[in-house]
Amino acid sequence: MVINHLKNAIKNFNFWVTLSFLISLVFVIQYKFLDDTVGHNQKYNTIVSDGKGYYAYLPAIFIYNDLNFGFNQTVEKHNHPETWYTDYRYKLDKKRIFTKYYVGTAIAYSPFFLIAHGWSLMMGWQADGYTAIYHGSVLVAALFYMVITLIFMGKILDFYRINHWIKVLSILGAYFGTNWFYYTTWEASLSHVYSAGVIAAFFYYAIIFSKDITLKWGLIIGVLLGFIVLLRPLNILVVLFLPLFHYKLFSFIRWVKSLIAKPVILSLSFLSFLAVLSIQFIIYKIQIDQWYIYAYLNEGFNFLKPHFFNFLFSIRKGFFVYTPLFLLSILGLVSWAKFNSFQVLWWILSVIILVYILSSWHMWWYGGTFGTRVLIEYYIIWIIPLAILFQKARRYSKFFLVMITCFFVFNGVLQQYQYRKGIIHYENMNWQMYKEAFLHPIIP
Repeated sequence: MVINHLKNAIKNFNFWVTLSFLISLVFVIQYKFLDDTVGHNQKYNTIVSDGKGYYAYLPAIFIYNDLNFGFNQTVEKHNHPETWYTDYRYKLDKKRIFTKYYVGTAIAYSPFFLIAHGWSLMMGWQADGYTAIYHGSVLVAALFYMVITLIFMGKILDFYRINHWIKVLSILGAYFGTNWFYYTTWEASLSHVYSAGVIAAFFYYAIIFSKDITLKWGLIIGVLLGFIVLLRPLNILVVLFLPLFHYKLFSFIRWVKSLIAKPVILSLSFLSFLAVLSIQFIIYKIQIDQWYIYAYLNEGFNFLKPHFFNFLFSIRKGFFVYTPLFLLSILGLVSWAKFNSFQVLWWILSVIILVYILSSWHMWWYGGTFGTRVLIEYYIIWIIPLAILFQKARRYSKFFLVMITCFFVFNGVLQQYQYRKGIIHYENMNWQMYKEAFLHPIIP
């Protein structure tokens, strides 16, 4: 009886989602809270780096009533030496202070923050927003969004008629075998895992909206797209990929015409998008008494000098170097093109535009990161051709592909370990360092 129940359970994709959550949770508890070998301060160092700027909105609004972040200089700097201090404030003048980080990520983990804050108050603990329970709440938020992402990715692959075991292999292989797992369980305060969840939901409801143009789905699409942009404005590029969920260009054009023919739905959908986006403008108005500012000041894009090759292949941060699993996605395009050349051509064009823009950022390696973290939110786009490759492969080819996938996943897990231990440098990897570290758990 038990064996039969287990057999039935493993045929349900939600079983694998739950298992992935439990594995991630055990990892977080062990290596963030119990393992002293990683440093006794790890439980205080989830909200770090850029995450400090994203998170700051929550204590600013719910604890200190200070959107100029004065507590950064007092509570954070002096009361919490156990954490990694970051000054994320930018000044227009002596009174007008803001942060360059957008509010969307703070909204993503706000329910978990509020639970942690309420629990701290109820228990009489220190409730200043920066004790271990607040760091833990962000980790739980990341795990929650990971579950959301896995669920919606599974639903999206159903659109392409991918069978159960291939869904499990391609989605879970991408999760555990890439930097997606690292940024879910370690640097969980960064925006990418949250963007991935909302983007996966957006794509799924876009598929529904393409078949049923009603106000309900239009409002959902508008809210999700607004949230996506509020997380990271460059996430607006997800709209490039919408035609992938139509079998032919003609059907996409017909859908656009049908949507235009329903101006009430289109208008209200756009208004819901603007309503969500307006949160950031309202915050700017409170902070600096103006509705908009280019928050990144001296940082920006140089579209005349994209680092296309470095972004994809350099030892320093190259996408395919530290996420080699998705090399198989390129092979998958060949299998995909055999039955739908339109979707493949659109995929190639959209990915080229995406990589061109991302690689044009003035710091194309995006600072101290494990691999190319700015593509994590787009992993569903890479998983689709990967799954199609497995689906269309013949029996013996499929066995060979599974073996390669297992190797890539193993290498990805090992590299995550190496990065946490400092064997893979956070910013300045070179060929000699990479050769010494490759497939070695410690420096030889």
